[in-house]
Amino acid sequence: MRYKLIIIAFIINLLIITDLRANSIFSFKGFPIQDYNTDVLSLSMGGAGIGDTFRRNTSFINPSLSTTLNQVYFSTGISTGYYYYHDSSYKFRDDGIYFPYFNITIPLSNHRIGFNYSSYLSGNIDTYLKDKKWEEADLSFSEINRVRSYIYKGSLFWSYKHELVNLGLSFDYLLGHQFHSWKQEYVGAGFFIDPWYEVNRNYSNYGYSVGLNRSFGEVSLGALYSSPTNLEGDQEVVTRHKVFDIEQAKFETPHHLGLGLAWRLNYNYRIASDFHYELWSQTKSYEDSDNTYKFSLGLAYEPHWSYEKWHRRIPLRIGGYYRTLPFKVNDKNLDEIAASFGFTVPLQTPNSQLDFAIQYVVRGDVDLHDYSDESLILSIGFSGFDFFSSRKKKIDDRDIPEAEFESFRD
Repeated sequence: MRYKLIIIAFIINLLIITDLRANSIFSFKGFPIQDYNTDVLSLSMGGAGIGDTFRRNTSFINPSLSTTLNQVYFSTGISTGYYYYHDSSYKFRDDGIYFPYFNITIPLSNHRIGFNYSSYLSGNIDTYLKDKKWEEADLSFSEINRVRSYIYKGSLFWSYKHELVNLGLSFDYLLGHQFHSWKQEYVGAGFFIDPWYEVNRNYSNYGYSVGLNRSFGEVSLGALYSSPTNLEGDQEVVTRHKVFDIEQAKFETPHHLGLGLAWRLNYNYRIASDFHYELWSQTKSYEDSDNTYKFSLGLAYEPHWSYEKWHRRIPLRIGGYYRTLPFKVNDKNLDEIAASFGFTVPLQTPNSQLDFAIQYVVRGDVDLHDYSDESLILSIGFSGFDFFSSRKKKIDDRDIPEAEFESFRD
């Protein structure tokens, strides 16, 4: 129990002290980064897994997958990495860290209930332009732009395990914030006051998701639907002299459809594939937006634990995906492509493990969009840790006989 508490305390401290973010040069245009609420094991398979029932699966974008768990189960992850930005002449590097998901599942006979938190949409960027010139006033200045934007999703989910089909339902609460600041810092301007402003948007609303899964021998299928959500809230502009409350902040999320398949080729190998489709064209979040899709494919190697050599007992995975984005840059469609690799380290506690995933992501094209970015991301997932059950006693209680002493007479 002690090491479990240490891990939880470590995660909480990171949440408190760390600037959590995932970065992209296209964050000025919208939310370029989307998390599909899949666990780290799925991330190492290109994000595929919403139909995979051949493992303990905590990819709760499909809430019915909680039926793959038969004990109180805790799962979370952390992602960190480097982000590289390109234009026709220069290349820059940034770094970031964030928590993609956290969930806990409780089984109740054929029912499962639980809570899931996940990052949904995000985009963060800092730019610093140095030694710009204001010719009319013969002054030089630096210009700083900063964007922090995210939408998180918290869900209460329920699922039911049935011989015909496993059903899941989640009630989702979406909470979003966008922050954009702009500042100019002048050199040798005397009493000239550096101009700056900030725009803050906060919005939230409720939605729901439903999911199904079913196994057919060596093949399993999964499907999901997430409702559109109209996020609404407040918007303000902050300047050096005044705070302005302006029109209501709004953002719409689309209908989301997903279909997943997993095929167990034999005892050691399994492939999984997912297809997501989102109806962004029916929202007003972006101008002239198109519907988007994501296709992912992955391969898993699950070795037999009786193998003598340790390196042959490590589960390995590879995968990749192709995804289109809902907004345009220079009137050109924007897309991203990724490759991934991962492995698993089992822990001493039964049904507990550490999952590792490495992703290489490329988004945009310099020739089409003036910029592109690349990411190299390491994700680590913790899962298992059945807090609420104790190890069964294998020996019954018994009375210990008292020792008998013989009395001797002198």
